[in-house]
Amino acid sequence: MKDEEIITLILQGKSELYSILIDRYSGKIFSTAYSYTHDHEEARDLVQEILIKVYNNLAKFKADSKFSTWLYRVAVNSCIDWNRKSNSRILKVAFSSEDNDVFDTIMDESDGPEQALLNNEHKELIRSVVKQMPEIYKTVLILYYFEDLKIQEISNVLDCPKKTVETRLYRAKGILKAQLKQELSGGDSYELQTI
Repeated sequence: MKDEEIITLILQGKSELYSILIDRYSGKIFSTAYSYTHDHEEARDLVQEILIKVYNNLAKFKADSKFSTWLYRVAVNSCIDWNRKSNSRILKVAFSSEDNDVFDTIMDESDGPEQALLNNEHKELIRSVVKQMPEIYKTVLILYYFEDLKIQEISNVLDCPKKTVETRLYRAKGILKAQLKQELSGGDSYELQTI
């Protein structure tokens, strides 16, 4: 059954069908939340908030876009709100040793094992640079590198033009590159891969 059909039935009183949507999307929502919180418990709490918010606002969903796009928009906005409310906490983007390591994705390791070792030594610097980035750049990095969304999908989620997303992603990588050049000693520099 399609998402839109399920939503129609839920709005007609068959609320038990919401569990189907939860099963389909809770993993992706958790991944997005974890990218912002970098804490399993915080991410689980945030997912619960998002799922409740989505359920309470299902009537506001308009079928002019895909449900998944609308859901991502709600999830990203909730994550940004969480970050604003938690400004005493440090936002940690998931540059860990997990499978989806954006550091490995954006840094060129074509120089061999020695360069890969150097790259590992500088992951903390990457974390530091990213946590200081403006929210608009953090968000596109998370959606592009962790959620594997295409530029057009990010554009739909953020409700902004595709060119804006491309520009934000380009600038985010530029910030990383400039900060790395400035911070690293010995003239080390890294080339960022193109989109």
